[in-house]
Amino acid sequence: MDEQKIIDIIHSFRSVQRVFYQVAREEADELDSTVIQIMVLSALWKTPHIGLGELADQLQVGNSTMSGIIERLVKQGLVTRERDQNDRRSLTMTLTEQGQKKKAETHEAFMTRFSTFLDISDEDYQHLITLHEQIIEKLEQSGDEVENVRHND
Repeated sequence: MDEQKIIDIIHSFRSVQRVFYQVAREEADELDSTVIQIMVLSALWKTPHIGLGELADQLQVGNSTMSGIIERLVKQGLVTRERDQNDRRSLTMTLTEQGQKKKAETHEAFMTRFSTFLDISDEDYQHLITLHEQIIEKLEQSGDEVENVRHND
């Protein structure tokens, strides 16, 4: 087995992830927000009136963590909590008008910040996506149950 190949692939993904998150965190800081708060705003924009548990599952965080994030967003006037019309015991979250503006602002800032990705040729882009899909398939076929974390964002 070529262990170095495995190590190089893992190291490459870790390096990209680390730099990507660092850049995202810097951008979020400039917007007086956090990366997870921006992710929540985006998720609520795509799926309004979502429950806390479903939102937590979607973003792969615990319910108590999500509850704290929502609490901070409510205090900032970006999110409202409403009683679910179908289940009065449940609350759903929705962006306020201010939350929609913040989501648009953050989206624009992130698209500008990551616009250098557009310098990647179409051929390299297609190759990168194909390689990522192959790696996901290999991991899913490895025999261990891997939670499906594919997102079409």
